[in-house]
Amino acid sequence: MTTRTGEIGSIILERGRRGSFRRAFIVILIVAALILYVGGKVRIVRLGYQIEALEREKRELERENRALLIEASSLTSPARIEDLATKRLGMVRPPKENIVVVRRKTATP
Repeated sequence: MTTRTGEIGSIILERGRRGSFRRAFIVILIVAALILYVGGKVRIVRLGYQIEALEREKRELERENRALLIEASSLTSPARIEDLATKRLGMVRPPKENIVVVRRKTATP
């Protein structure tokens, strides 16, 4: 079967070539589909890691925000401000007879 002659041999060769092209095309399609599938999975894994890192950063920022809110409330407390005014700035409380209370006028409907 190693020697082929005539038209029959050329027909067989054409069918063989056509079949090999089809096989190669199918293999290329399968490989391309696998590459796309694996690429999608890799992207999903990367996004998962990014989500995890962002959630960790969010928790840290929320913890820092709570600490800053506590610090802000302690710095603006009236007792602390009065203490700083009297000790650092040398201010004194005015006598009661020098205190004037101003009331706002309420809007009449």
